[in-house]
Amino acid sequence: MAVAATVAGDALAANQTVSALSGPNRFSPATVTVTQGEKVTWINMSGLHNVKFDDGLFEQPAAPALPPWTVERTFNATGTFTYLCDEHNTTMFGSVTVQPAGTPGPTPPPPGSPPLVSPPSGGQPLPAPGPPVPPASPLKVTLKVSDVTPLAGTRVRLFGFVQPARDGRKLRIQKRTRKGKFVTVATTTLRDAGAAKSRFSVFVRAPGDAVLRARVAGDDDRATGISRTKKLDVHRP
Repeated sequence: MAVAATVAGDALAANQTVSALSGPNRFSPATVTVTQGEKVTWINMSGLHNVKFDDGLFEQPAAPALPPWTVERTFNATGTFTYLCDEHNTTMFGSVTVQPAGTPGPTPPPPGSPPLVSPPSGGQPLPAPGPPVPPASPLKVTLKVSDVTPLAGTRVRLFGFVQPARDGRKLRIQKRTRKGKFVTVATTTLRDAGAAKSRFSVFVRAPGDAVLRARVAGDDDRATGISRTKKLDVHRP
């Protein structure tokens, strides 16, 4: 796929590529311009993200996911289309401006002028994100289960570690729904386990078979950490 060179502010009209990044969470570039019939491709470079358009016609992946993933949308209608990341919907958003075929691209701003980004909700333009920073490594989350074949209705202990240490941060136990999304079923606080890691322990009731995972939100130093899933094979008396 041919990708046009970019300038500060809106990218020049042509097929475009946008990176989803963390530390801080952002789309880069946040605004792009394409010609009617062209497409934009999003690549997740780091962090837990997805692309959800305000027009309701595009949400990929269906739930925020860690890399690697790549999604794309072709724009056949003109106008400006805004989108955000479901996981970071108050700080991470962007827009795609679609010009009619044959319309020249935007004029680059004068040298030294700071680019502006319009938020999806309107209001005063905001400064565009600064130069890209190296992607943050995700937190390492280990999840263990006291009994993977429990009786229905009994309580199961979920425990493990987070590296590097993040004492005092919230850890969420999440369950996979039939649609493939994960919803939080329990929350606990990470506790001291030495200089290199934090520990957690929480009990959940097992009413039926379930696929569980542990999740810790990222910060400026590390991207969001998600454990491998654990399957509960629940038996009935």
